[in-house]
Amino acid sequence: MNTWFDYRTVWAKHPWLLVYAVVVVLVLVLSVVGTAVGGGPLALLFVPALAGAYVHHLMVMKRVND
Repeated sequence: MNTWFDYRTVWAKHPWLLVYAVVVVLVLVLSVVGTAVGGGPLALLFVPALAGAYVHHLMVMKRVND
């Protein structure tokens, strides 16, 4: 099982999933920066970003064998 290869294969067939992944990573980075700076509203995005990453993973794994 090569997860990175699976992700790249699915992203090639479904480019919107790649866009979704980039957005999730950006929100995750913003939440970590918000936490490091001292909290605030950006820090609250950490858990939704993790949930978004998990949903992305599920969507990719559903489409691996298509």
